[in-house]
Amino acid sequence: MRGSTVLIILVALLVAGGMFYFNYYRAKKRRELFAGFATQQGWSYVPVNNSLAGQWGGTPFQTGDNRRVKNVLSGPYNGHQMVAFDYSYQTHSTDSKGRRTTTTHNFGVVVLQMPGALPQLQVTHEGIFGGAIANAFGFRDLQFESEQFNRAFRVKADDERFGHAVVTPRMMEMLLARGEIGWRFEGNSLVGWDSGAHNPNEVMNRLALLQQVVENVPPYVWRDYAGVDPRPQEQTPQQLPPQQVPPQQQYPQQAAYPQQPPAYPPQQQQPGGPTYP
Repeated sequence: MRGSTVLIILVALLVAGGMFYFNYYRAKKRRELFAGFATQQGWSYVPVNNSLAGQWGGTPFQTGDNRRVKNVLSGPYNGHQMVAFDYSYQTHSTDSKGRRTTTTHNFGVVVLQMPGALPQLQVTHEGIFGGAIANAFGFRDLQFESEQFNRAFRVKADDERFGHAVVTPRMMEMLLARGEIGWRFEGNSLVGWDSGAHNPNEVMNRLALLQQVVENVPPYVWRDYAGVDPRPQEQTPQQLPPQQVPPQQQYPQQAAYPQQPPAYPPQQQQPGGPTYP
């Protein structure tokens, strides 16, 4: 009997050790993958930065405990600053017998810095039950002229007028074609997320989606709500006052001297456009 107990303990230890090594090896390979990816893109890479868990609110942040931020990429992306990382948190439940279960929730997060701060707006998928059941429980979202879009997405906005100004027919068409993740305006951050771990290809695809979202926001929305115009500004030379040329001295005909052109100061150029953070 004692021998069987010892064997069971040994098998359990071997299984636990094998699982630990497997998780360690998988995490190590993932760190190497993203470190190499960051080098290729000219970005910075940090294995862990848990302070980012408190930078933003809403899904998937500000819930659960043991919040972890790993494999952090940061740097420029097509004129915007970006950050992407693995995010996880834990929740706990207890059954009727007092047994406690811990669940770890994993997400891939990408954040793109926008030209200015906009009011909060969130676009997510309706989910398996669509909007009908959610609306029945009072979780109403904004409705648009496209029923296909209404069935596929939920749009939440603090300002309904702002939500309709952003989600134009052009924006709806783009999201129906490739709106694979949820996203949210939060200050001057455009936060995108999806459940599960992301890979380098998904990071690039999701950054491209967020950039399209920014580009599809109408210019008047940026001007009216953020006070900026993200479009490139044309450079025009500054108009200088005309130079006063002193009258030339009159000389006798026989002593004509070659005329020297007056010296004008070099023209100055105005700065191009506003500099964004």
